[in-house]
This record gives sequence, structure tokens and C-alpha cells, in this order.
Amino acid sequence: MPIISRVLILGDGAAGTIMANKLRLLTDRKEVDITVIGNSPKHYFKPDGVHIPFKLKKYQNSIKPTRFLFNYGVNYVQDEVTGINVENRNVGTRSGKQFGYDYLIIATGNRFDPDEIPGYATEAHHFYDLQHSIELGNSLDKFQGGNIVIGPSSIPYQCPPAPYEFTFLLDQYLRSRGIRDKTNIHYMYPLNRVFTIENVSNFVEKLFEEKGIETHTLFNVESVNPDTKEVLSLEGESMKYDLLVLVPPHKGQKVITESGLAGKSGYIDVDRHKLNYGKFDDVFAIGDATNLPISKAGATAHFESEYLANRLAHDISGGIYDEIYNGEVACTTITGSGKAITLYFSYDRPPRASFQSKMDYLLKWTSADTYFSGMLRGVM
Repeated sequence: MPIISRVLILGDGAAGTIMANKLRLLTDRKEVDITVIGNSPKHYFKPDGVHIPFKLKKYQNSIKPTRFLFNYGVNYVQDEVTGINVENRNVGTRSGKQFGYDYLIIATGNRFDPDEIPGYATEAHHFYDLQHSIELGNSLDKFQGGNIVIGPSSIPYQCPPAPYEFTFLLDQYLRSRGIRDKTNIHYMYPLNRVFTIENVSNFVEKLFEEKGIETHTLFNVESVNPDTKEVLSLEGESMKYDLLVLVPPHKGQKVITESGLAGKSGYIDVDRHKLNYGKFDDVFAIGDATNLPISKAGATAHFESEYLANRLAHDISGGIYDEIYNGEVACTTITGSGKAITLYFSYDRPPRASFQSKMDYLLKWTSADTYFSGMLRGVM
């Protein structure tokens, strides 16, 4: 009777789900036990968050029951992880259960920390979860003109292109309502350009200029003043707003810090090519939980899972796997007027951002269907 290897995956978001399903397709159920621990009853396709406020997509099509998304042969435990002991190969949960493992994959994602910015909770809108995306749409419906300020409050954050994508869609939306000439759109960014990657930034900034969108770089948000309707920066600047769309501060999960796997930020340092944590060859982290210098996005988790599932399948079967993860990322963002751009890049290869196309727009428009039917299932 073969020895069963226990693979424990923490997190039921994009990274954890793709990883579990890919590994299941590559391994025998009689030889490898795969268990996922998570506490999300519904799985939400986050990239639709930029569409939902503009009524371009029905939110009902952006969510699926989490349990339904795991392939046959994946054990799903709905619970909350409260402690991770990598020395003793043990994970504890809110219900009091203890889980051992032979391989541990941490895919706990990250969390919002709005309390880090005074005034944020009562004034700022965002589209980074379903509820806030719907609420933002309601506020846009009531908006009749004035100053709209958009941008990330700090770095890092999920899906780095999303704020500028939202801005392009906002410009299109205001024009369709006939109130673009009554609205000033201000886009702010913490760095000295409008995006982290220089050639993408140059491309986006040129489009901003063409559309009359004002940019404010080196603007790191310190606080929001509800009385004066101003957002204030660490650099001493301020901007007036009538509607504030501000990406909330992001941090890793508290359990990661509390378990001693990361500092206050909550992001885990892993080998950039092998994805393992520290000295451990049986502990890995993928997706938004890592401190890797690449986008925190589902597309990143997709490529990481492809690499790691193959590596573990070979390792468990006694084979040799010489491939490495090279930091691959791909994402498509709408730029308005029925066009979009697709960025594909890696650690060593910068993205090409020189043209927009209707084909890329179609790719973005159908991405939720592809995500739920193929990517999450591990067949893509």
C-alpha cells in the first residue's frame, strides 16, 4: 500500500483554489491527499469590480459557491486558520482542529486595513470587494459633477493596473451621462509616475492627457479630512474631492505575522524562483501572501500554481523537476472606447505597452467565464 502524502493548502481564494485543482489533476488520489482550509462561502472574481459600479456587469455573474469550485478529490474544510507551526508541521483552526502535513502551501491572500488612514472609513469608496463596488456604483449614480479623486492609498495593493483601468471607465461613463465637462478627474499615485513600470506608466499618462485626466505623482496618502473634503499627503499636499475613490491600505493576514512567518506587513518572504519559505523545502507561499516583487493578482497566482503543482507532483513521485518560476504575470486592462491592453512580463522581461486592441477588450470582457470554467479548475 503506497504511503499517502498530505498536502495542506491554506486559503480558498484564487491562489488556493487553482493550486488545489491543478495538483489534483497531476496526482493520484490514492497517493496524495489534498486538503484546503478556507472560510469564504462565496468566491468572487475581483477583476469585475471595475465593471460593476458602471453597471457593465451584473454582480451575480461574478460570484460562485466556493465549495462548488473544487475538483473531485479535493477536501475542502470551511474553517479559519489561527496558527501555523512550520517547525512541528502543524496548523490550528478556529474550531479547535489540528492539521498535520507533508507539504504546506500558504495562499491566505491579503486584507484591507482602512484604519491605517484617519478618515478613510467614512469618506472613501473603492471597488476591491463586491459590497464596496456596489456601493460605489450607487454613489456614481447620484453624482452630478465636481472633483473625483482616484488612486491607491499606498503600495503594495491587489491588481496594480485596476485604479487606472477604473479611471478610463469612469471617463467613458461620465461622457455617456453628459457630465464629463462638469467633472474634474484627478489621478494620484505614490511614486514619481502614474504606474510602477515605466513604459506602462508613459503609455497610461499619454492616454490620461488625451482624455483630460489630471495626474498627481508622489502623493502618499496620510489622512482624509471629512469636514473640508480633502485628502492629505505625507508630502504636505492636499486635494479637494466631491467623490473619493481610494484603494484601501493592504496588509498580509494577521495569522501570518502572529505565527512568526512575517513582520508587521504580513507578507511572507519566499525564494523568488522556487517559492519555498526560508530553510523549509516543505513550506511554500503563493499569490497575494508573498513578498515577491511582482503584481498581487489572480493571474500571478495562476502562473505560480502552474509551476508549484508540477514541482510537487514530481517531488512526491520521486522525480526530478529542474524548472523554476520566472515571475510570469499577465493581465488585461480596459483603456476605454472598446479597447484594452494586455501586459505579459516576468522578472527579466518588461511588459510591452504600445498598443490597444479590440481583441484585448474582448479578452477582458470574457475573462470571468474563462476564470470560473477553466483557470480555477486547473485546466488552463
